[in-house]
Amino acid sequence: MTTDTRDSIREAVKLAMHYWPNAHLGDYSRREDMQSAFRIIRSHAERGNGLQDGISNVLSSAYRHADM
Repeated sequence: MTTDTRDSIREAVKLAMHYWPNAHLGDYSRREDMQSAFRIIRSHAERGNGLQDGISNVLSSAYRHADM
């Protein structure tokens, strides 16, 4: 895994933890949000879609919730 890919994963997870509603409503802990973001990225990679697809999915989800 390249450094750029690793940095992209970290950025996507960080944004998800910040913007997802669970981070604000308290239904789940920040740790559970982080685990969920990594799980999404991993599941996309395991299905053959690649890491970039998983990263994009988490980023788009985080940005959709940014205006809430």
